[in-house]
Amino acid sequence: MRGARIPALTSAKRACELAPADPRSWSDLGRVYAMFGELPMAVNQFAEAIKADQGHADSWHNLGTALKKLGDHRAAFSALKTALQLEPTRAESYVNLGNLLIEAGQLEDAVECFERAAQHDPQLAAARSHLAEQLSQRGDVHKAETLFRQAVGLDPDQVQGWFGLGRTLEDLGDADNALACYRQVLQRRPDHPQALGQYLALIREAAADEALEYARSTLSKASVADEAKALIGYGLAKYHDRRNEFAAAAAAGITANEARRRAAGPLNRERLQARIDGLIATYDAEFFATRRRFGAGTDQPIFIVGLPRSGTTLCEQILSSHPQIHGAGELPDLARLAARTVEGTELPPWQAALQLTESKSLDFATQYSKALRNGAPKGCARISDKSPLNFFQLAFAALLFPNARVIHCKRDARDNAFSIWLENFNPDQGYATDFHDLAFFHAEYQRLMAHWQRALPLPILEVQYEGTVSNVEAQARRLLEFVDLPWDDRCLDFHRNERAVQTPSRWQVRQPIYSKSVGKWRHYAPHLTELLAAFRD
Repeated sequence: MRGARIPALTSAKRACELAPADPRSWSDLGRVYAMFGELPMAVNQFAEAIKADQGHADSWHNLGTALKKLGDHRAAFSALKTALQLEPTRAESYVNLGNLLIEAGQLEDAVECFERAAQHDPQLAAARSHLAEQLSQRGDVHKAETLFRQAVGLDPDQVQGWFGLGRTLEDLGDADNALACYRQVLQRRPDHPQALGQYLALIREAAADEALEYARSTLSKASVADEAKALIGYGLAKYHDRRNEFAAAAAAGITANEARRRAAGPLNRERLQARIDGLIATYDAEFFATRRRFGAGTDQPIFIVGLPRSGTTLCEQILSSHPQIHGAGELPDLARLAARTVEGTELPPWQAALQLTESKSLDFATQYSKALRNGAPKGCARISDKSPLNFFQLAFAALLFPNARVIHCKRDARDNAFSIWLENFNPDQGYATDFHDLAFFHAEYQRLMAHWQRALPLPILEVQYEGTVSNVEAQARRLLEFVDLPWDDRCLDFHRNERAVQTPSRWQVRQPIYSKSVGKWRHYAPHLTELLAAFRD
């Protein structure tokens, strides 16, 4: 392809010489530069095209696309908006603008862009996939499934659509068809690390020899990108773990976590400790006593918190089997609203509650309630938000909802740490890749939860995972008594609950209660000496 660069540029430059007032000539030259990865030169040519004709929508679109790739999001946003003002039906501009809005955290506006893209070009499969991804992240899984199916129907070779459909079907509990989707991806892209990782993590029977061979050879190659190694390694570790091949699972897990750690970095212990120190020093009982009038009076929200993999999904599954309780899943909105409170300042996020006024607390409570109730049946007495790390946000939550309830899920530290370590968490969860970091994170989380027990005005119920699996009825009765609702036998049949579950525990909570995960760390003790060393105390 590099050999074609000179003749392509020569022809495009000649066109500009012959028609210097024609924006199409400059735009074509810019596209040639972009094709060969010379984005700054491409931006210059698109600017020349716009200079020739300010009303040339194609040039504004191309300029916005190139600026986006260069990371100049503000200028890209402006260029794409201009393109759409000139040509309001250009679907590709809506898709690019939507992607920019996602990166800016403006999800509502991004969804609107993808909806318009799909409206203006029904054949644009990518627009449907983008829209489906956003809807899935917001918990609208059934609508996302429909859009992903439409996307692969329009373009059967669209890998993004097949992969997204597979993940959505996993959320809905359809393992067989999810696997079929991952196979569709791997037929077209055998090197797709996400699809291969998900396939290996999900398949119950023996995996295809070529998939296993590709996964193992990929993990052994120094040239493979660390993030690809991590995605495949986590899947391979789960594949071996399911077969009780503990040494092989540990080896794959070590490779995955080392790769993720190189790509994402370790836990910043000083920053975490400073955050916990700040929370404890700032939000004492007196702080809340002077703000008794803050927030909304509703007692609808239930905040389920704890470390990831501590039983939060199981707890919500039991509760949401009750006809008067809706499980909203892991909502990002509490943390998002807290971040907005300190936006434009140099204050750390943990100071969000300190910035609230009485009127602001009511406004944010209204905004959060809207997100909480999205998809919930009318008349629900309680709605749960099981974002585990909301334990960082409990001061903020208490000022928004002074009558809310908190359920704190706990689990044996070694089992909890091992389960996190074996899971493919977001790269920003820096504590998840190293057992010593996990031990430090665990200690700091315990320190904060002990403080909330003393200072937080919200009632907190502690639920031990091991107690739940040994006597689910007793724990379910405790939970319902805590949220002030009558007993319902359906809570014992939680595994029949057909709601979408968008967490790594989606498959465990679709089975009757079992205890095989209790003490699981012991199987790995001979292969993971760091686990024992980190949690010796």
